[in-house]
Amino acid sequence: MKTESVKQSALALATSAKPSTRSLGRVFRDCVKRLLPRDLATNISIFRNRTYIEDGLVTTHVADFCNDARFMRAYQIARETGSWNGSDLRWRVYTACWAAKHACVLPGDFVECGVNRGGMSLAVMEYIDFNALKKRFFLLDTYRGFPENMAASASPANLHSYRDCYDDVVQTFKPFSGARIIAGSIPDTLQQVETDKVCYLSIDMNCAEPEIAAMNFFWKKLVPGALVLLDDYAFSNSYRQQKQAFDSLAEELNFNILSLPTGQGLIVKV
Repeated sequence: MKTESVKQSALALATSAKPSTRSLGRVFRDCVKRLLPRDLATNISIFRNRTYIEDGLVTTHVADFCNDARFMRAYQIARETGSWNGSDLRWRVYTACWAAKHACVLPGDFVECGVNRGGMSLAVMEYIDFNALKKRFFLLDTYRGFPENMAASASPANLHSYRDCYDDVVQTFKPFSGARIIAGSIPDTLQQVETDKVCYLSIDMNCAEPEIAAMNFFWKKLVPGALVLLDDYAFSNSYRQQKQAFDSLAEELNFNILSLPTGQGLIVKV
């Protein structure tokens, strides 16, 4: 049917006495539209009119935060830590900054489980001017990659991505008096987080076992309105094990996870 329709359009053009350039263009576009699947044509339009394309996300939606001076300053400072291996993930980082800004007015401290070189937390702390808050930010990581006993259950996408970075992280967070750097494996180090109230929790360990242990440990410490950000929740099938683990925990503890187009998962403690 498509081929016959295209033939008719071409025949109409050929039989016209003096086809104009505009007529040629119109017939060409009509042929392309009829031959290409509708989804493909739509995707081509989205790509041509994109406002944002990085970190697995392309969209025509408004992305004004990319022009926000306050955010971009914090982002560039964080990027210089080398946390993302030269990649950009501005929408993901902005989501964390938004969540942290919300948490500023809540009682309790900040926690990140899975810090690596500190890019995400540094962006957050710069963005919200963390030194102006009377809060602590607990930063938990091995700072040298996956423990041997967890390597088998870690996401294959990140298995060999990490190197010893503890000394660099200490220097990165030295300007922040509220930073508490805790080195070691979760769940072994969780008891070192000496706080009864948490208003912001970021989980990004690329491995289901310690992530679930962290969520179970902090769940009762989360104050009403606290936000939990799961960095890998729906990022790709490489992290499917983590998503399944959190979906099961959500049923057990009766909370909901919002799957974001950035690949993150967002939880609000009620």
